Amino acid sequence: MTVVGGDSELQENIRSQLLLATLPCATPQWKVKRLFKRVEKDLQPPLRALGYYRPIVSKTLALATTACWRVELEVNPGVRTTIFRREITISGEAADDPLLASLITELPLAESRPLHHGRYEALKQRLRDFAVERGYFDFRLNLHQLRVDPDAAQAEIVIHGESGPRYRFGELQLPPLPLDERFVIRLSGLESGSFYSATGITTVDRNLSDSGYFQRVELQPLREKSVAGQVPIVADLEMMPRHAWRFGLGYATDTRLRSSIRYENRYLNRRGERLQAELRYSAVTSTLTTEYLFPGSDPLRRQFSLETTLNHEENDSAESDNLSLTLVRRGKRGRWSTREFVELLRERSSVAGERIDSSLLMPGLALAYRRVDSPLLTRRGLLLSLEARGAAEGAGSDTSFFQLRSQGKTIFHLTPKVRLSARIDGGLTLGERVETLPASLRFFAGGDNSVRGYPYKSLSPERSDGQQIGGRHLLTLGFDYEISLPKSAWWLALFIDSGNAFDNDQFRWYTGYGPGVRWYSPLGRLRLDLAFPHERDRDEWRLHFGLGIDL
Repeated sequence: MTVVGGDSELQENIRSQLLLATLPCATPQWKVKRLFKRVEKDLQPPLRALGYYRPIVSKTLALATTACWRVELEVNPGVRTTIFRREITISGEAADDPLLASLITELPLAESRPLHHGRYEALKQRLRDFAVERGYFDFRLNLHQLRVDPDAAQAEIVIHGESGPRYRFGELQLPPLPLDERFVIRLSGLESGSFYSATGITTVDRNLSDSGYFQRVELQPLREKSVAGQVPIVADLEMMPRHAWRFGLGYATDTRLRSSIRYENRYLNRRGERLQAELRYSAVTSTLTTEYLFPGSDPLRRQFSLETTLNHEENDSAESDNLSLTLVRRGKRGRWSTREFVELLRERSSVAGERIDSSLLMPGLALAYRRVDSPLLTRRGLLLSLEARGAAEGAGSDTSFFQLRSQGKTIFHLTPKVRLSARIDGGLTLGERVETLPASLRFFAGGDNSVRGYPYKSLSPERSDGQQIGGRHLLTLGFDYEISLPKSAWWLALFIDSGNAFDNDQFRWYTGYGPGVRWYSPLGRLRLDLAFPHERDRDEWRLHFGLGIDL
């Protein structure tokens, strides 16, 4: 069957709803003739559904004994009916709901728009969906009419509804758990007596799922058991295993072969306190960290921890052993996370053959912002971090200083097959001579995530004998340009890094550049770079290898 006339939407609607258009070639001719005679009548529903009430139809039928029968329709749909008046009135508590007013303005079939019966039904359904999502469970449409004047090609919509009262959240009903019920309710963020909304249910689900205590969360509002306008919420929760072990093995150019063992007790007691311990080992650095975490009165936004870290690092520039004890308060403000801390550091280090024995009591504040569309293959992301710390001689410290550390990285796609990433790392130290600071608080550049083409922490101010002593300040920049290979998880890259650690009276740029390859696997990004230093007196070239996420 061939349809001529009208737009593509009209033609498709005719073909999908007209029975004659669905008949196969083997259909008996008597049946084809019968349906052909009533084509004008059968065309009315698909035409009126789109607002055409006065069409003119020409039709021809060609029958053959050997070939397939053929029907041609020439449709002049006429003037399309438009909406000349729309009246939507909802009484009850929803009348004062600001979201209802914005919804009504966004509903289809505004005045002067063409009539579409499917959109009229969608309009009514969106009002019903809004009522359910916002807790107007007694909502009803008292009047809903679509009045059409075919001669004038005009239609009006009249809808009157009654929302009834808006229901509120009742109590959160929990199964038996090894956690205190009051703690789980605080963790959920559900406030009994607050207005009901589907968004609120989603938020509670996300809060519980992201808390790290539960591996399955299912919430069910019991509307039929509402009491005094409050809807109880039943939570079906399955706890995560109490104990968890994780083992890791990897390789990076800076640290060479590395391994890790991590243990976590996810809920030590009914208060939701946790214990984490991790041992990391490599030829360059080894770290043992333990952390005892206990939630605050608002566990969604406040958490406290007591951390201990034992660290040994030995590289071409310095050697250090330190022990730190840190009291931390973490918080969240929108997309920003905060970390307020007081760290007691005891460190013995050797830089350029000089021994430094330090005891420091350092209060500090760290801010971090992270937005990423996908952790495995980031197409658009942003990472910002800033940390400030300091110490005062005589107040638990043997030297005075103030230090800022910052990091920024952004990733975005120029096209689906071309990706660009840029990063900047900075550091600033105010205070006495840098030689009074331990190795962990001095700045060095060079390595996989700094200036590629130079060994790990090999760039900084030097003594007259050429030995690195570390810098008071830091500035490094890096740019990666990646192109995807066709039908592959592999990408080709070009990169350039530049920067250095430096003191107040000197700064020298060191630059590295070269090609690389990336493989975005389900476990993270595998990166292999061939880096050439601009200053060839150090190395002719270096390979940099790493495995991990982009941001």
